[in-house]
Amino acid sequence: MLEFKKQSFRRFYDQDSAAIFSNLEFDQCDFQSSAISITLDPKRRSTIRNVRLINCELRGCTLWPAVLQGVTIDGLKTNGLFQAWGAVFQQVVLKGKIERVMLSPVVAPGQATPEQQRAFDAANEEFYATVDWALDISQAEFVECDLRGGIPARLIRRDPETQVIITRARALNGAWRKLDLTGTHWGVSLENLLKGGEQEKVFVAPKRAKEYKALLRGLQLLREAGVAEPS
Repeated sequence: MLEFKKQSFRRFYDQDSAAIFSNLEFDQCDFQSSAISITLDPKRRSTIRNVRLINCELRGCTLWPAVLQGVTIDGLKTNGLFQAWGAVFQQVVLKGKIERVMLSPVVAPGQATPEQQRAFDAANEEFYATVDWALDISQAEFVECDLRGGIPARLIRRDPETQVIITRARALNGAWRKLDLTGTHWGVSLENLLKGGEQEKVFVAPKRAKEYKALLRGLQLLREAGVAEPS
């Protein structure tokens, strides 16, 4: 494994390369103004395999629809919201203190055509059909974690106390509308689930969020009402 420690990487743009980045470890490195797997063609997406990031820092970086396999991120400073668009995950671990992360199934918002989005949706569905588990967030201490679908909830390893599965069917029963979810965004999240096409979603109460206690209490209320899965 090639190791890098306390190094800086700037303006690295990987586009339409179908490259494989593998067997790498980055310890206390920082990445600025970079993006991996910039493409609108599933056949040209890049793969990140057997890579470790330890206490690294990002500034102005984006993950496009890459394939991540055997990746561990242990501690991550994001300096704002780090966004991943249309990427797929196999045995990817997020752990330790991690700032703000959003994972979305949408590919290149405002750029991809409906046909291109459908091509990635089909490729991603095929990918997850053979995956034993996709993502492990059970040991992560997030400031923010927004999982916007695309990853089957059953393939996400969770901390059942702070990270729960809510299915569309359970949300449709409307029991959550009678709950006191003051101080949380769970009401908005549930409305978005119903408006979107997802059948299930993982809701995360980030342990380092200012409103953590209120969010955790809200998840417990959703469990007690039978809206969230019990475990």
